[in-house]
Amino acid sequence: MKVGTFFSGVGSPEQALVNLGIDHSIEFACDIDKYARQTYLKNFDCKNMYEDITKLDMKDLSPVDLLVFGFPCQAFSMAGKRGGFDDTRGTLFYDALRYLKEHKPRYFIAENVKGLISHDSGKTFRTILDCLALTENYQFQLAPFENLGYHIHYKVLNTKDFGIPQNRERIFIVGIRDEEDNNFRFPKPFHLDKKLKDIVENIVDEKYYLKESSVEKLLEYNKRNKDNGNGFRAKFHDPETDLMSALKIGGAGADDLITHSLYPRSSTTGKGGTGHLSKQDGTSYCLDTGNAQAIQIKENRIRRLTPIECERLQGFPDNHTAGVSDTQRYKQMGNSITVDVMMHLFNKLLTNNC
Repeated sequence: MKVGTFFSGVGSPEQALVNLGIDHSIEFACDIDKYARQTYLKNFDCKNMYEDITKLDMKDLSPVDLLVFGFPCQAFSMAGKRGGFDDTRGTLFYDALRYLKEHKPRYFIAENVKGLISHDSGKTFRTILDCLALTENYQFQLAPFENLGYHIHYKVLNTKDFGIPQNRERIFIVGIRDEEDNNFRFPKPFHLDKKLKDIVENIVDEKYYLKESSVEKLLEYNKRNKDNGNGFRAKFHDPETDLMSALKIGGAGADDLITHSLYPRSSTTGKGGTGHLSKQDGTSYCLDTGNAQAIQIKENRIRRLTPIECERLQGFPDNHTAGVSDTQRYKQMGNSITVDVMMHLFNKLLTNNC
């Protein structure tokens, strides 16, 4: 199978194909971040590595059977005008669309944050589907203009539902070119047995621990902002009483760790905010590029996740991102698609085994 990726990052689809043992050749990859390219090329062989998708003449790229791209979410300047392909000009989705239009691969998978569905009051997502879809989740799409004629399936999937203890929701758009292949069904969620405590490192460098003064500032922040009069309650949430922060997965030893989101989420609308969150359900908060997650062990010391722990929370082998700075390693994992989710999608799309 010939494979290509845009916004390739550090190779989540490629790692998933390797894990599954699916025979494939990587015809091309593309990422504008030089450190992501460095990590990618350390781990995978591809025939062509490109840097800037906006400068590519898609006629020059090889045709592939499968294209995967996790594109940035941008507002479309003409969204809602029902202009189809032209609505997307000036966005990075448009550049991926240029390849789809030129080469019509047998399959594609596009990934984005869950918020894409409601982005620009839903106009962005609607425009994307209008450009692509002959059918949407098995329903015919009656677009008033020419589209690419793909059978489109889309659904929000959460990493925690596919074997990894991270609460990470993403929208996946699966495109199938030919009617005879259009028997795809999204993989079903299954019970999460693995806990965060199962993937943490036993020995961790002292540099990852928050200084006592930093912990004191967090506690003081929470105490000071317990109620600012606008309904904003910033605190370490009690997972036994606060449904906001508890997924209630449970299991023996689930209280060995408390996970924290260190980023203070305040409110400017008067409708409340979330403050510094914590929970004891055995999962981590969604990884971000700045590594604002931390864990608290029983002795009440708080430390940030290590790069290896972040790799494990995205389904990569240990030290997949080794060779660049910790800052870049965190960024790469925060931007990545979870490998295990890709594996279950590929099993359904390519082998129909899952």
